[in-house]
Amino acid sequence: MPISDRTKNPSEAAAEKLLAFRVLSLGQLLNRGLAALLDRHLGMSVRQWRVLFYLANSEPDSVQNIAAFCRYDKSQVSRAISELQDKKLVRTAASAADGRRLEVSLTSAGRAAYARGLPLSQARHDSLVDCLSAQELRAFERIMDKLSDRAQDLLDEAYEAEPGQPAEKRPARARA
Repeated sequence: MPISDRTKNPSEAAAEKLLAFRVLSLGQLLNRGLAALLDRHLGMSVRQWRVLFYLANSEPDSVQNIAAFCRYDKSQVSRAISELQDKKLVRTAASAADGRRLEVSLTSAGRAAYARGLPLSQARHDSLVDCLSAQELRAFERIMDKLSDRAQDLLDEAYEAEPGQPAEKRPARARA
């Protein structure tokens, strides 16, 4: 039930006015549902699925590029890769171009897990957007792109305001 459809306490009323709070709340709802689905059907976490999803479409690639796409810290991606290695779903190797750089790719078991998970992800997507008209979906996608660009600008500005923040601690900017 939407917050506006019931009696609100002061915190709910204040939060309803904050776009970021509402977007994060929607994200949490979607994340929790996806977590239950992935655990039940694939035995993996959302973080692991997002890494697997990226690699299925862009392998091999570096931890840094995966982190930029997923909007995770490199340490979170490294942990997910380690867990996926334990499940024999990914492998790592030194980059041919730069031996210091680690490249991650899917194993055949990883490709099979992706093939099992993609229909679940697509069905969930279809069910979610089913409540929107085609026009509403196009408008939502334009608005999300605009808000994402602005949020990235605000993040960049926040790090510029912290001169002591080492560049390697800053989240990588996602590739367009």
